[in-house]
Amino acid sequence: MTPVDHPASADRAVARALRTGPFDLALRAAVRTSGLSLERLAHRLAARGIHISASSLSNWQTGRSRPERAESVHALRAMEQILGLPQDGLIQLLGPRRPRGRWLGHVPGAVSYDAIFDDHARLTRMMATGGFPDPDRCAYRTVEDRVTLDSAGVVRRIEVRNLVSALVDGVDGCVVYHRADDGSHPEVRPADGCRLGRTRVDEASGFLVAELLFDHRLDRGDVHLIAFDQHFPTARARPGISDHYYKAFRSPCPGYLLRVEFHPDAVPVRLRSFRANRWGDEPTGEHALPCHRNRVTHVYTPDVPPGVVGVRWEWT
Repeated sequence: MTPVDHPASADRAVARALRTGPFDLALRAAVRTSGLSLERLAHRLAARGIHISASSLSNWQTGRSRPERAESVHALRAMEQILGLPQDGLIQLLGPRRPRGRWLGHVPGAVSYDAIFDDHARLTRMMATGGFPDPDRCAYRTVEDRVTLDSAGVVRRIEVRNLVSALVDGVDGCVVYHRADDGSHPEVRPADGCRLGRTRVDEASGFLVAELLFDHRLDRGDVHLIAFDQHFPTARARPGISDHYYKAFRSPCPGYLLRVEFHPDAVPVRLRSFRANRWGDEPTGEHALPCHRNRVTHVYTPDVPPGVVGVRWEWT
């Protein structure tokens, strides 16, 4: 006689598989416990605008392949919801990407864009379809932003300096992105160590993605300093004054320095630094900041985890 799985024992089997892995076993147990066929699961995903075939799902749960592309990981997050699993229950079992060809690098601790932004889908699609290089080919050693505001309290210039290290041989560039809350996008102007490659803008989400090509190719372990500016010309003025600036980190960074300079005619009355797990979440930490005699405030954050780091200010 074939034994019948009771709901409690089936749930325990899924929980155990999520703790111990491997990924294909955990997925197979979750699908079996849900009672859904792979065809029905694919239909549920399609209803959410995510199109993946039942054969691909079969390959995932038998170990013949696994989700690695951004679109596949997005589908996996939706599957966790459909199957009633904890958030990241399956994703945490994936580990680093499997080596493919010469791209053997992986940024330890990196997360997908949907871990940072609610409106991540368009950014993920831009990265996947825009012909941009794999962002996991290099890691950031240090990041420095110098933000300048004008007399109207509007951000006009962001000077960025990134010290990057190659995780694989043959790295010839990196990708940076900017999210505009009000629909205005900066002009990206390389200053040192790089030149501008492809750029893409998605007006609906406010994301701008730019490729920065290095002056020379890097091999694994090489370190390279790049500098670029983001300009907001007067002719492309933002509709409202600024009250914050933040940097979103998809992967850990050993150190981040943020410097904000205000105009003599527009100096805020209060400033606070903040950190959050994702943009829009309640801060996980806040601290009051001084505004020095030269109208500059700065905050240094060591060992930045994936998430958001920034400064907020009040004008009155």
